[in-house]
Amino acid sequence: MKNSTTFIAFVTALALHLIIGAVILLGMDFKLLKDKPKEEVVIINASVVNQKLFDDLAKQKAQQEADKLAAAKRKADQIRKEKARVQREKKLAEKQRKEIETKRIQAEKAEVARKKKEEERILFEEIVAAKALRAKKAAEEAKKVAEVERKKQEAERVKQQQAETKRIEAEKVAAAKALKEKQAKEAKLKAEKEAKLKAEKVRQQKAAAEAERLRQAELDKQMEAEFADAFSNAQSSKQLSEIARYKALIQDKISRNWQVEPSMKGKTCTLAIRLAPDGLVLTANHSKGDQKLCDSAKRATLRAKTLPIPKDPEIAVQFRDFDITLEPDL
Repeated sequence: MKNSTTFIAFVTALALHLIIGAVILLGMDFKLLKDKPKEEVVIINASVVNQKLFDDLAKQKAQQEADKLAAAKRKADQIRKEKARVQREKKLAEKQRKEIETKRIQAEKAEVARKKKEEERILFEEIVAAKALRAKKAAEEAKKVAEVERKKQEAERVKQQQAETKRIEAEKVAAAKALKEKQAKEAKLKAEKEAKLKAEKVRQQKAAAEAERLRQAELDKQMEAEFADAFSNAQSSKQLSEIARYKALIQDKISRNWQVEPSMKGKTCTLAIRLAPDGLVLTANHSKGDQKLCDSAKRATLRAKTLPIPKDPEIAVQFRDFDITLEPDL
């Protein structure tokens, strides 16, 4: 560090001398030397240059001194800060050492306390175990005495229980016999009742089927009569074909069994219907149109059971499998 400072001072001094020489050489006015006497110009210029040079040198030296002082101050501050840092680190290290030492002492104390507590626990367990052993022996003696007494009482209880069991078994046999007789009687009554209900149900079903057959037959007769009158009245103005006539009859019979709602107004449905030769409805399926309306019309068709068909075999065959468009009359 010292050698580096000396070298810098040497270089600074050498540069200063070179600058002074250059300033002196550049400061001469050669033109004035030609016009005026050489002695006067040199004396005046040299005096001015030298004074300025000395002022500059003095300023530079003062600046250098100031820089040196500032550098020395910075260095002193740095040394002071370094000392302060080292001192802080020493204090921190000492504090940490003391804390570690305190923790070590506390740990040693805790270990001593733990060992003491463990010894006390072992001693206590030994005392408890000794008491438990004595209590166990006493309990075993008492258990032996109690076991003898228990066996005596158990023998007496078994004897009483056997007698009670015999009595209960006799009662159970009697109760089972009475229950069996009661159940047989109830089963007989139930079978008779079910037979009567079944016969009544069959009779009601037959009566309902016969009533429905008569109702449908009456509807067919009424429709035949109604449409016969209608067709005879329309014969003069417009002859309706046999197919159109029976389609109208079919629509009318479906309508009589059709439960419609106000929301169905203005809607149509086409059903694909298959009939047996005697007019029995075999199937009725939705072909096109409103689905809800078709479902309702399908139920009405199946409820009708039979539909009117022409007596003419050539026309009747067209009603074995046909489509019909329905619209609720609202």
